[in-house]
Amino acid sequence: MSRKSYTPEEIALISSCPYVKSVTPKTVRYTAEFMRIFEEGVLSGKYGGDVFREHGLPVETIGWQSVRQTMKNWNLKISRGIALSDQTGRPRTRDLTQEEIIARQRAKIEMLQQENDFLRQIRRLERRHQPSKSPSPIDSK
Repeated sequence: MSRKSYTPEEIALISSCPYVKSVTPKTVRYTAEFMRIFEEGVLSGKYGGDVFREHGLPVETIGWQSVRQTMKNWNLKISRGIALSDQTGRPRTRDLTQEEIIARQRAKIEMLQQENDFLRQIRRLERRHQPSKSPSPIDSK
């Protein structure tokens, strides 16, 4: 992902393209239709940058680094046979059973208990290495 931040004018320009789903100051998300067009173009032998330009995407405004990274990710998915999709995140394929819910909750409780034990040890070590607050008898002379 590029480190470029888009200005409000650039966001308006990029958003005006029909193949752009959404734009934030840091990211551009493309529509599923454009991903399908890109996949067909690449599989037919076109260069990815040409597909972007042919469909009116402002490559110079988006930035070549961002476009290259997007093409790299999409080409990797295409080569692995994974369908391109504009959905993000990991979809849930089924509902969890009661046993699975309980097992996840137990694992979470155990992890939180370990975290509390760790924090307790850190506090104890910090107290041990702090200078004493009361003056010693030698210093009071």
